[in-house]
Amino acid sequence: MIDFKMGFPLKGDPILDRATKKKLIKDCKVNEPIPKGDRRHFNFDKPELELRGRLWRHRVADVISLANESTTQIVTGLSGSGKSTELKLLQSDLQEEGFQVVLADAASWIRDDQPITTRDILLALILALYPSGRPDSGVGWLTEYAKQVWEFLQSETKITQLGLKGGITEVKAELTTNDTLFQQVARQLGELQSFREQVFDLLNTAARAADRAGSPLVLILDGIEKRATGDLSGSEERERFRMHWFGAFLTNARDLQPPVHVVYTVPPFMIRRASELSAGFGTEVQFLPMVRMFQRELAADGRPQLHEPGARAMRDALFLRVPKEHFEHPAVAAWLAVHSGGYMRDLLRLVIDCIFQVPAGQRITRDLADQAIIQLRQSYREGLELQYESLLRQVHENREFPMDASNREYMDSLLQGYLMLRYHNHTSWYDAHPLLWRRLEIEGPTWDEIVTFDL
Repeated sequence: MIDFKMGFPLKGDPILDRATKKKLIKDCKVNEPIPKGDRRHFNFDKPELELRGRLWRHRVADVISLANESTTQIVTGLSGSGKSTELKLLQSDLQEEGFQVVLADAASWIRDDQPITTRDILLALILALYPSGRPDSGVGWLTEYAKQVWEFLQSETKITQLGLKGGITEVKAELTTNDTLFQQVARQLGELQSFREQVFDLLNTAARAADRAGSPLVLILDGIEKRATGDLSGSEERERFRMHWFGAFLTNARDLQPPVHVVYTVPPFMIRRASELSAGFGTEVQFLPMVRMFQRELAADGRPQLHEPGARAMRDALFLRVPKEHFEHPAVAAWLAVHSGGYMRDLLRLVIDCIFQVPAGQRITRDLADQAIIQLRQSYREGLELQYESLLRQVHENREFPMDASNREYMDSLLQGYLMLRYHNHTSWYDAHPLLWRRLEIEGPTWDEIVTFDL
């Protein structure tokens, strides 16, 4: 059948019934890492696209594989931009090169109501490597490492007084699900004069054993950037939380560089101290940028120029989750993608709202897409403080963030609040989130422009 109004061939009858909606919403789960091989995975970094500039995970892998000694690297990016997906792909890439890679989600170990400390991160490192299940039934160096960790925790902490019972398997399970207990143990260990040295000795033993086994060890500590940021506090308290992050990775940088390859994730606001972090850790901080929806250069009339390969890629990535037959026209998916600014989390939020709103047996229309855009735009506008408006207009016009001393704290809030997005061509650049353009009196692309390129 042909929809003559839209000029788009429709396949059969619409089947957006309740069961289909439920499946589509599951496939669009926000912040879910998509591993290699998953049918929903889309490669934005293939050579013919390079929509995020320099290949993020390849640089991290190269630093590790070409190193003659252990390395410590720092990566960041907005929540929902794809960091965890990239780290899973990094794990796979390194494993293909013969490395033994441990990827740990440490988000549940760190409390939100207390600033992060170096001792929290060190305890997370030794627990990240500790094997799941019952290590005493295994073989090899990892079993010996597990035994040494258990002896260390038993000798240096008052485990029974903290309510921790059973063996290391039970204790680790409790520590990895109870952030209060985790922090109590970390505090006790942090009071030891030799805590850092003992952690380094444990990890050095594991690293050497892995080398002898022919599979050099890599630890990837993911998820900690989501915690202890102070985002729900007032400005003064929020700054205190953030200064603890800077303190851990700047003042105490030496304490976070163990004798084993480590990759840390950190909050995006730390990018404003990138030069100091790079100097302290010896490698460049890697920021995962958004997919480019627009050219860096504005048109002669000052309007944003659509980057069609990026818009098509985001549209096609969406079709892997919500097949195009569920849209009235493929341009509806592109319309949502453009308003997301190349931010996958927001694209999924938009399409999920459309799925909820579409009547049973019908398709997602432009009207439904516009309603979803209006709703998400409102949530961003509510977080847009008056003092940010002129600054975001300046960012949009210059494609740079003015790093004056008076603006630096604003950079933290704009990135952490997703009001400003970071992109990459040959160099990094910034823009206000497209959902804010109307408030900032910036003229975005029209529906006719989207339909034209999509046809």
